[in-house]
Amino acid sequence: MKSVKCRISEVSLKTNDTLLINIESDHEFNASDFNELKLAAAKIGEGKKFYNIINVGEYTLPDKEARELSCSRLGSIYKKADAFVIKSLPQKIVGNLMLKINLPVVPTKFFTKIEEAEEW
Repeated sequence: MKSVKCRISEVSLKTNDTLLINIESDHEFNASDFNELKLAAAKIGEGKKFYNIINVGEYTLPDKEARELSCSRLGSIYKKADAFVIKSLPQKIVGNLMLKINLPVVPTKFFTKIEEAEEW
């Protein structure tokens, strides 16, 4: 399985059209972290778009700039959809904020289990 290790995350090819992104717990996820993930997706997929399952470690939250980048057209050039797997109430609050204020350009949904994200 192809994978790329980043500062606080790892990106792996789960299926031909799905990436699994595991993000470590207890970190602030910033724009630099997002850009690392974007480059990893480009490297693994050679420019192809993927469905992303983003398994977010407990209490890890994105900062404002990372949320804006993730939801933007430029930040979504390698995405078909984002399925976030979250584990804490603060993550749920930030997720709702992303959906209502940042307005992702690809389908985006939040789950509590990886299996639910895979089914979506």
